[in-house]
Amino acid sequence: MPDLKVNLSYGNEFIQDSENPALELMFIFWGIIIPIISIIGFIGNILTIVVLFRREMKSTTVYFLRTLVVTDTGIIIGAILGLSVISITQRHPNLWRFTDVIYPYIYTPTNFYVMTLQMINVWVTVAVSVERYIAICHPFKSVKLCNKRNAYVVIGIITATAILYNIPRFFATSSLSCGDPDYPSCRTLISTDFGKAYFYEKVYMIWLYMLLIYIIPLVLLGVLNTLLIVELMRMRRRRSVSNSQENSEANMSIVLILIVIVFIFCQTPGLVAQFVFLDPLVLLKWTCVSNTLFVLNSSVNFLIYTAVGRKFRRILLKTFQVLIKGPVTELRTSYSQNGGTELTRLQGGNNDSDEMDETCNLKGCGR
Repeated sequence: MPDLKVNLSYGNEFIQDSENPALELMFIFWGIIIPIISIIGFIGNILTIVVLFRREMKSTTVYFLRTLVVTDTGIIIGAILGLSVISITQRHPNLWRFTDVIYPYIYTPTNFYVMTLQMINVWVTVAVSVERYIAICHPFKSVKLCNKRNAYVVIGIITATAILYNIPRFFATSSLSCGDPDYPSCRTLISTDFGKAYFYEKVYMIWLYMLLIYIIPLVLLGVLNTLLIVELMRMRRRRSVSNSQENSEANMSIVLILIVIVFIFCQTPGLVAQFVFLDPLVLLKWTCVSNTLFVLNSSVNFLIYTAVGRKFRRILLKTFQVLIKGPVTELRTSYSQNGGTELTRLQGGNNDSDEMDETCNLKGCGR
């Protein structure tokens, strides 16, 4: 998500300023569109959590996907607190207590919270792409590298680094009394001396942010997923006999590739929003769109899982079957050897071949 400090301000003013000229556009995108997306995304993410934390979902890739869905859910909550509520309350004077009392207090911790989750989300996406690349393109190396312990170590390092990296945000903003004797509880947001320092304002907030959140991850994701797509196409051409484990690996990789494509599409506009040479009003309007796309990215993975992920769909249906105590059928897409597709109806029962660890057992690829 574009940085809350940069993108909840325009020029030297925070969006808390009642003279903000883009309040109407902010309300449309952040006060209407984001809440709608967030409600749908939150429900989808909860269903995703239910499925991904089932015992059947035990591959190395799934450990990373669990982290992604947890951070996605946290980002949705943070966006509601940091964007939607303030864009709504600014239009209604009777809700001034949130705008002028509560918001100045929650801005700094919300900023830290969302930026930390964003950094974890971005680099876990890179990590799972690396894991898929190794599993598909270097299957024999994956036996040693792709395991639960290494996945947890990588996730732990990413999380700790993200927390430490974003700590300076706590010292960049503060709130002061408005100085209005009629409203003694009124507060206003200000940048501290540390927040005005060149290193923080230019190096940390803009250049490092662009490099670590956009440029480096997007380049890595583009390269890794191009290699994945090429290798999957080669696998499909040279295999005359279908292998269930290979199909399972390929299906997991296709799910990830789609997630990354959506990720790149939704994240790239946020990179443009970091260019401070843009007119402040143009920047704020662009930010309305880029922040909305970022929340959309945290809300749509459930649709990808259910549309493409065969094992995810089967376990989701089995979960509903337990809840409704009735038979559930699944329409499942499988790839035929001649490159076409066919729909197979599965009645009840379990497909034990999908229960295997799907990450590190692919053979024959990359010879």
